[in-house]
Amino acid sequence: MLPAAIAIALFLLALFFALTVAEWKAEADFARSIYAEVRRRPPHPFLQVLPAGQVGHVNEEGFRGDAITPAKPGRTFRIFTLGGSTTLGVNSAYEETYPFLVQQMLRARHPGRDIEVQNAAAAWYTTAHNVVAYDLRVRRFHPDVVIFFEAINDLTRSFSPSWFARGSFKHDYSHYLGPYARLSGPDVEFPSPPASWLDQWLIWRLVKRRLAHEPSPFNQRDPDNVARLAASMTAVDDAEFRSVESFREFYDSLIRGVRSDGATFIAASQPFLYSASLPEPERRSLYFAPIFCAENGRYPSMNAMIRGMTLFNETARSVADAEHVPFIDFAGTVPRTAQFFSDDVHLRPAGNRLVAERAVDLIEQMHLIND
Repeated sequence: MLPAAIAIALFLLALFFALTVAEWKAEADFARSIYAEVRRRPPHPFLQVLPAGQVGHVNEEGFRGDAITPAKPGRTFRIFTLGGSTTLGVNSAYEETYPFLVQQMLRARHPGRDIEVQNAAAAWYTTAHNVVAYDLRVRRFHPDVVIFFEAINDLTRSFSPSWFARGSFKHDYSHYLGPYARLSGPDVEFPSPPASWLDQWLIWRLVKRRLAHEPSPFNQRDPDNVARLAASMTAVDDAEFRSVESFREFYDSLIRGVRSDGATFIAASQPFLYSASLPEPERRSLYFAPIFCAENGRYPSMNAMIRGMTLFNETARSVADAEHVPFIDFAGTVPRTAQFFSDDVHLRPAGNRLVAERAVDLIEQMHLIND
């Protein structure tokens, strides 16, 4: 009996040692992947991600556009676009983005002027990011016009998904770590907290994910993965959009900052695909609600997302009206079909062209460019 007991004890000790080594390796691999990502895409200390590494055709100043210098030549008319990934055009070639199309259309109409359009947007950016981005990166280039729309990224800050945020909602959005949430550790890789002492082991959770096909909150491009994640939670119509007042304040600050420099500010609503009558193929392309807006096992339903985007767009219009700046209804311009959207809010080339045409029409109606 004694030799058998010793053998079992040695086996368990060896198993524990092997699991410990495997755990260390899993944690080290996770850390190395994060270090590699940060080295590849170094964050701005105040602005998180920047466009370099996200898209092509980014100049030395970090804008998606041709080379630019702070000194503006005499016959140059300079436009900057601010916003998030939809303005940046993360799913589009440079020549298909709406800022590039605005530049080409205006150049065709005003051959005697040097028209520059710089795309200063970045993925994940809210109105708060854009207030800082304008102050730190854009204003020294003395734009004549600034065009801005954003709603969805501020809407998501109403929530605190465990894989992108830490703690409850904060007015300044500091709870929402976004793309850098994984710096806080590997637990954010899993949609549910550890349920037992075994789940405290990263290696065990990785094995369980592989065997049980547990969905990942970091794989929004796979519709089946998003569907499994959504199925593990409850869609609710009564979602509370706590960030709308922050959105209002930041939006107002941005307008005031741009106008104080003597530039024309053009505000706009954000187009979105959400619709109560959306066909199933288009519904499968949606992912913002269960990925970016989940909280405590709940996420906003289709009706809630329609209500939320409408609320934020109407808030943007009300701020623009109060500050007496022009407002374009981009949301009413772009039809809610797969021809114009690749997902919840990101536009296809046809959608970008419609937005560009509306922006150019307003610029022409306002006679902003003096030939």
